[in-house]
Amino acid sequence: MAAAAVVEFIDCTSLSISYDVLGIVTISYTIIANSSGIKAYDEITVAGTLFSGYVTNVYAQPVPNTSRWWESHVTLVATA
Repeated sequence: MAAAAVVEFIDCTSLSISYDVLGIVTISYTIIANSSGIKAYDEITVAGTLFSGYVTNVYAQPVPNTSRWWESHVTLVATA
């Protein structure tokens, strides 16, 4: 019997990008996955721009009213 495939994606409606005057970018996003545990990336590409930095905040919780889906809410501080 084959293992279930892992499905993981970024919820596009959760994506928020903010720039400060020094060029530091704060990116908030949510990853939805069909496996438990924290999911976070220190690099993310949005509209062809690669942002690389440090995850400063992340927490995971089950998606309400589902039996196997989890969401990880991530804050990334980065530069473009």
